[in-house]
Amino acid sequence: MKLLNKVALVTGGRGGIGRAVALGLAKEGADIVIIDIRMDAVAEELQKEIEGIGRKVLKVKADVSRSEEVAAMVKTALAAFGKIDILVNCAGIMPRLLVKDMSEEIWDRTIDVNLKGIFLCCKAVIEPMMAQQGGKIVNVTSGRGVAGQFKAASYSASKGGVIGFTKSLALEVASYGINVNALAPGATDTDMWRDGKSDEEIEEKLKVSPLSQGIGKPEDVVGTVLYLVSDASTYVTGQVIFMKTP
Repeated sequence: MKLLNKVALVTGGRGGIGRAVALGLAKEGADIVIIDIRMDAVAEELQKEIEGIGRKVLKVKADVSRSEEVAAMVKTALAAFGKIDILVNCAGIMPRLLVKDMSEEIWDRTIDVNLKGIFLCCKAVIEPMMAQQGGKIVNVTSGRGVAGQFKAASYSASKGGVIGFTKSLALEVASYGINVNALAPGATDTDMWRDGKSDEEIEEKLKVSPLSQGIGKPEDVVGTVLYLVSDASTYVTGQVIFMKTP
């Protein structure tokens, strides 16, 4: 129980990597605030699973790209738990379009969710973290933010921005005992990764070792997140951990 009685906010917590992270943190003793733009039967099931572990859980519907919804989200979490120890930013989208076919609206929405959303969520939690002289922030980025990706320029640009933002914020809040790091998983078997792929292509990828050209599971990310939000990483900040070669 490395995180006993800690309070963790997980954006994009309804599914994919966010869901796995929320469960992983709960199993280590944290109470969880699930943040997602969708709250449905899938979110209800996750809530019951976390409560079955014996941890408290709060669901908050919010669009992380809207400042007023993020502010309300943090206010709700503080009212319920009195503190915020951990923020893991998992919310993200990935339109698959060539630049020549991409509308300005799609570009803006990708940047708003993937980059501005992380800015808004970090901005909202650092004040209470500064007041308590400590906190852990993990921003989920991608190796595509370094290497680029075919038909995903808006996604790659946003994830590259997350890397620069993470390093800069880490410098600003280090004196308050707040660690800010980024985690870049390799390709992971989520709904976003499966989108647009044939059943045959998915099956073939899942046969291969995730350390080569295969696909990891959301649960494969959890151990590294736990390291970054626990006392084991007290001396680690401003870093980007690539779980596979970019």
